[in-house]
Amino acid sequence: MEKQKRKKHGAHNESKSLWNYTLSPGWSQEEVKILKLALQKFGIGKWRSIVQSECLPDKSIGQIYIQTQRMLGQQSLGDFMGLQIDLEKVWIDNNQKKGVMRKNGCVINTGDNPNKEERKQRIEDNRQKYSISQEEINKIKLPRFKNDCVAKYFTIQEIENDQFTTIEKLQHFVNLEIEIDKKLKKIQLMKSNTNGIGYHNGNGNGINNHNHNNHLDEQK
Repeated sequence: MEKQKRKKHGAHNESKSLWNYTLSPGWSQEEVKILKLALQKFGIGKWRSIVQSECLPDKSIGQIYIQTQRMLGQQSLGDFMGLQIDLEKVWIDNNQKKGVMRKNGCVINTGDNPNKEERKQRIEDNRQKYSISQEEINKIKLPRFKNDCVAKYFTIQEIENDQFTTIEKLQHFVNLEIEIDKKLKKIQLMKSNTNGIGYHNGNGNGINNHNHNNHLDEQK
């Protein structure tokens, strides 16, 4: 019995060592450990929740997305959206696939994109196969850092990368358009406020141009 336990324990350690994912540029092993916990806590695709949790300072949504691909061992993440899963188990299954195309260690989807119902079924199948328990999720504690400069959207260069499906690209372009619109409105508001201030007199007091000219006319 004890021998069987040791054998089982040894096999478990061996499987753990198989998770030989590649690091994206700018990532440390410690940051990947935090990302793994964040993905299991919030779910695949919950990029904004991960960024807003402030557990990974200096990491954009694009960087998180790409590293998640490498941790799962596949480029398309659509079949795992919203799932809280055992990332290592997915990677091992992908690593054992034969006759597939790979890029940066990730399986490339060369088939047709699934329709809505097919995608829904794939997500459910992966939920049944890879999900972790609610008890495990409840135990996850994330570190928290503060960084207001982290981008919460993909750049055009990141979107145009071939890592996304057509539908994902369209959604990311919509998100980017929303962010750009917000920034433009903020700039317009700043300009409007600046124009309303007028200029400053020698004493440093703000004076409205119209009122100042009327005052000069009265003096004349």
